Amino acid sequence: MDVAQRLLLLKAGSRALPLSSRAFETLVFFLEHPGELLDKSTLMAAIWPKLVVEENNLSQQISALRRALGERPEEHRFIVTVPGRGYRFIAPVNPAAGSATALVAARAPAPVAPPGLSGPLSLKEPTEEESPNVLTATASVAPTPVRSPSPTQPAPPRPAEWFPFGWIGGTLMAVVLLAASWATVYYRGASKPAKRTSSASALAAIHSLAVLPLENLSGDKEQEYFADGMTDTLITNLAQIGSLRVISRTSAMRFKGSKESLPQIGRDLQVDAVVEGTVTRSAGRVRITAQLIEASKDHHLWARSYERDLKDVLALQDEIARDIAEQIRVELTPKEHSLLMQIHPVDPEAQDAYLRGRYWNSEMTPDGARKGLDYSRKAIAKDPSYALAYAGVAESYFILGLTGALPWGDAIPKQKEAASRALELDPSLAEAHASLAQIRWFYDWDWSGAEEEFKQAIDLQPNYALAHTTYSAYLLAMERLDEAVKESERAADLDPFSAPTIWWLGQTLYHARRYDDALRQDRRGLEMYPHNASIYSAMADVYEQKKLFGEAFAARMQALTLEKDPNSATLDEAYKRFGYSGFLRRQVAIMEQTPQSQIDGGGYLVHLYAQLGDEAHAMTLLERAYAERQSAAVLFVRTAPELDSIRSSRRFRDLVRRIGFPQSPGDKN
Repeated sequence: MDVAQRLLLLKAGSRALPLSSRAFETLVFFLEHPGELLDKSTLMAAIWPKLVVEENNLSQQISALRRALGERPEEHRFIVTVPGRGYRFIAPVNPAAGSATALVAARAPAPVAPPGLSGPLSLKEPTEEESPNVLTATASVAPTPVRSPSPTQPAPPRPAEWFPFGWIGGTLMAVVLLAASWATVYYRGASKPAKRTSSASALAAIHSLAVLPLENLSGDKEQEYFADGMTDTLITNLAQIGSLRVISRTSAMRFKGSKESLPQIGRDLQVDAVVEGTVTRSAGRVRITAQLIEASKDHHLWARSYERDLKDVLALQDEIARDIAEQIRVELTPKEHSLLMQIHPVDPEAQDAYLRGRYWNSEMTPDGARKGLDYSRKAIAKDPSYALAYAGVAESYFILGLTGALPWGDAIPKQKEAASRALELDPSLAEAHASLAQIRWFYDWDWSGAEEEFKQAIDLQPNYALAHTTYSAYLLAMERLDEAVKESERAADLDPFSAPTIWWLGQTLYHARRYDDALRQDRRGLEMYPHNASIYSAMADVYEQKKLFGEAFAARMQALTLEKDPNSATLDEAYKRFGYSGFLRRQVAIMEQTPQSQIDGGGYLVHLYAQLGDEAHAMTLLERAYAERQSAAVLFVRTAPELDSIRSSRRFRDLVRRIGFPQSPGDKN
């Protein structure tokens, strides 16, 4: 672009592109702020100073620019629309050496054509732009110096310049708009990597990032599962990089459709950078755009657009992860590089079914798990070698067992079979290793085998929050309390907005007898999830150990109220008449007649009996849990503070011996 001559050229020596003066000024403003998110009010203040215009005038200029630059509606090679926020110019901007006097007065006459240059030379405003849709005119439209878009005091007039920008000593600017080659749209084979939009020296160190939910541009809400699935896959691929902290899916999805600014999102997640983008699926093809943005400054660092056949979409996701790693200068280990270079051809119909299944599994409900199981089976029927589909089956069975929709004795063997098959097909699947680790710990009581699988899962995917959470639970059962707390804190660091992760960190601290820390963690959890009954119950556990029974009762009742328990009034009356022990006894009486309470082997009943000092009933339930291997209660007997009242009994010590825990520093039995 020749600023002095007010011309836009596709390349040096070519004909000028037709562009109205308003569109030209819009482009120049973009060029002074490359990569920055510009809201609509800022753009309108710069382009129509001292005028109040409707937003559709700005939309017209953006559309005119895109047409002039040859950008199709579905492309994002130059200008990206950030829904609800504004626009971002993402193409590289390169200043060319030139005269310091190249900038001319704001309303200078149209230039005379330079020798040998053909095409339209007059950049006269179209009729509709000479009279924009003005709501309220605050000043004459006569030529005046342009005001600063800042909401604070305007900058003083600059009579020698017409541009409202801070280019020092006005220069001849050139924009390298490589319309075809820079687009980096991939149809087959390798292409040149996209360029940064900021200098390497200016790039802040990036040690952590979040992938925000990719926007579905298909226009079909039924395709949301596909966009979410692409987001999941990109997170999973980046999570394999050990030197990079990558926020987990649960916390990232919290910002789907969010109006929060990127700096605020960065502060919420405590990350250096974010990746945002779009996904479109059509006619057997998938197009993904990705942008890397420095969170604290909302500064665009890199962008790229990709397109492939659906059967190659997994390889495409690997390539995006590699490109992002390259841009943030993360040094990959040989194993990480190998994982991101794997070729994953997949049947498009099988992948579609798998993504639908993963979408339903993410609900963590019995109905969702059943639908997820059905779709994963369809994926396997279409492609029996699709390892991720078997991992989806294992996940569905785990949820069905966890929610009580299927007895553990029925769910676990099927989960184990599916996870094992997934690993036969692809030994690098961290999810399948974590699933097998849960089975070997929770059901097989294969302590060493479980730890081996947990470590393998975390080694393959260091940012896998769920693996850190479940490994923490295993370490707690092994009475390795400091390690358990460390793993739980790591999980919370990776998934800071996951309610189960927040709750489990509080429980880990409770088992470690760090009661004040546990209470602080639970209170932080309630700040984010004030209606979470599990967190109130966790607080009640802590209050019981601190002998603060009034506070414990209040927390228990709050949990029961949130769960809409029909016995709340009866329990409240029991507390008023007989105190906290009366409340506990009334709970026991109610639960003993409720078959649903036996789903987890009576875990909470064990807690109640132990609190009441009723060793006989507590041990009967623990013995049943030992025989059926269907309760977590028996796995945490060595660390659960509520069992202190029965810990010295002969029956209890004998049970611990029969379980066969490995020796640990905290084992006193």
